[in-house]
Amino acid sequence: MDSLQQMPNIGSVLAGRLRRAGVTDSEELRRLGADRAFDRIRAELSEDARTHTLLALEGAIRGTRWTAIPTAEREILVSRVLG
Repeated sequence: MDSLQQMPNIGSVLAGRLRRAGVTDSEELRRLGADRAFDRIRAELSEDARTHTLLALEGAIRGTRWTAIPTAEREILVSRVLG
């Protein structure tokens, strides 16, 4: 298993999307941050999957399930990135 898939919230599908977008490992994901990494894969995502994927990336960077991110912080992130 690669370093991306060892992070919470990241399975094989999301790891594949990230790799195709040039995010090859967990350090690169942390360096970019959730919003910039999300922008790289946004076009591959359906409207319905965008919020969940953004939050999954943020949770992965924080080392936690996305559901553990406080609701207020989730709302700010979603509002900032997805408008």
